[in-house]
Amino acid sequence: MSTLSTRLVRLLPAEDLEDIQLVIECVDLDNCASYEALSYCWGDASVKTTIRCEGGSLHVTKNLKSALLYLRNRTAERLLWIDAVCINQEDLQERSQQVGIMRDIYRNASGTIVWLGEESQNSGLGIELCEKLREFFKDEGKDLKTPEMQFNYRTPEESENAEDSNIDLPLRMNPPNVYELLALRDLARRQWFRRTWITQELSLASKATMVCGHRSISWDTFIFGFTMTFVNGKRASGGWPEDENFIGALAQIREWVHRSESVSSVHYHHPVTLLDLLHDCRIFEATDPRDKVYGLLGVAPPDSEAASVQVDYSKSVEEIYEDLANLILSSSGNLDLLSIPQNNSQFSQRLPSWAPDWSHTASSRLDLVFPTAERAIASGPIREFAASRGSTSIPTFKGRRILVISGYFVDSVTQLSEIIQPPKLDQLQKQLLGQKLDDRESVLGAEGLASMSTYFNVMMSIEDLALGSTDDSIYPTGELRTRAFWRTLCTDVSPNHFESAEQAFASWRQAMKAPRVLKKYRVDKFRDMYNYLAAVGYGVTDTVYDGDGLFLMLMRPAFYSRFAITKMGYFALVPPTTRVGDQVGLFKGGKVPLIVRQEDDQSRLVGESYIHGIMQGEAFDESECRELELI
Repeated sequence: MSTLSTRLVRLLPAEDLEDIQLVIECVDLDNCASYEALSYCWGDASVKTTIRCEGGSLHVTKNLKSALLYLRNRTAERLLWIDAVCINQEDLQERSQQVGIMRDIYRNASGTIVWLGEESQNSGLGIELCEKLREFFKDEGKDLKTPEMQFNYRTPEESENAEDSNIDLPLRMNPPNVYELLALRDLARRQWFRRTWITQELSLASKATMVCGHRSISWDTFIFGFTMTFVNGKRASGGWPEDENFIGALAQIREWVHRSESVSSVHYHHPVTLLDLLHDCRIFEATDPRDKVYGLLGVAPPDSEAASVQVDYSKSVEEIYEDLANLILSSSGNLDLLSIPQNNSQFSQRLPSWAPDWSHTASSRLDLVFPTAERAIASGPIREFAASRGSTSIPTFKGRRILVISGYFVDSVTQLSEIIQPPKLDQLQKQLLGQKLDDRESVLGAEGLASMSTYFNVMMSIEDLALGSTDDSIYPTGELRTRAFWRTLCTDVSPNHFESAEQAFASWRQAMKAPRVLKKYRVDKFRDMYNYLAAVGYGVTDTVYDGDGLFLMLMRPAFYSRFAITKMGYFALVPPTTRVGDQVGLFKGGKVPLIVRQEDDQSRLVGESYIHGIMQGEAFDESECRELELI
């Protein structure tokens, strides 16, 4: 096949009960008929079914066959590009070549069809909610692309007051009910949204139509409805779990690729690089770990390191990940790559400690160098760290597996907390459980209450570790330890000014008194009762937007990390794999301190850290820098 050659599939028309029939033809992308590209989940590739193709048979996954049955017309054929049919997946050379032109395939398509799967009991309700929201705001004459647009509906209380007092309130839309929200949430949690490949399949599409059984909806309408219900609005559902924020990442990338205003309220807050894309899309899944890299090349900036990455499926995963890390470190002039969260999987252990394992969909992260857009929206401006005072890095390599950087150790870890697990009480399920917390029997069954009690216990032990019995002792920077404590927990990020964050911290501490008192009187021995009473006392129904709820948002970078105290008395947030005795290092080109483990005269990277008091170069002295080898 030539450089821009590919195959297209003619889906022949037929009645509903007739067999699927395909005709495959070879074309040049710069001179072919109009076609649509199909984006879908393969499903279980080991379970195949048969369809007819040019008089013979073709084995495809059940989900693809289902898609073709729903997409087939009765009277006119449909010209499609389908990866599983148009690429010989067994031919590694052809597969490499075709993946290399994926950008052209999706850009040249007249549109992209997103197959979400067959309809479920409530999928139609979720689609209708998005359509209803978009039509409402369009009819009201509101700008559908305004990022900060929020729900403006009348509550029952407002309606009652308006009738009684003749207050002139504008006509407003009733808020989505819990069943509509659950339907949209279930739709947004379908497997398609988790695929790495959809980042470019969706982002490069001139237009995208999402199909669910016999129902369809445009991407623009879907993302508008999703944004209005799960992101914007004071009375919205309470946000979306950050470790499941596939749609937020998709919206960011599509917006960047199209370089136009979007209905999404999510924007990149710094220049987009290949490393940014790799980080933001780490949560996505891929059957072949090599696709965690290759699946993003089509949307990476053409002047980025991506231009130097050649798609080659004959390479091992380790080779690809090591070569990519080497390329990024050598060309970037900084050590941002070393801030990518590490993990302890078996595969990761085969990589050098400085080479990220992109196959791991880790949720454990501080995100000090790569703040998520959700954190930026919730917290306002992001603090830029400069622990090495803006110095640049020119790392060298000894062979393939040893990275040589320049810096020195300034401190070490002496005390560690348990891992800070975020509370995971599902707001929608809580509403469905009876709408009120005095329905004790129902609420006790809420899985999230157990995560709340775990969170309480860890945070109480951290508060005791950091502050002991006094709040007015002095921290090494000269400020009160209490102030240094809350600034550490939120990595020195504040919504607008530190006063609001400090007030939120005071509210959080007040709310934490409830579980603390229960623990004092040993109620925690009765687990279910403790979970329930602690959550009620904490005020769980009011923690989404105000008071202690704000501090929970500010604390998001701390989730999945450990609180630590160093030998010099500094408070820190460190990776979950940190051990007592690990070193705190400052290195040229590093924006943040790095945790390094020294064993048997060798040094291994543990990960990035927040050390309150040295994040802006206060402890960095370039004259002290020496070469350090990381294996």
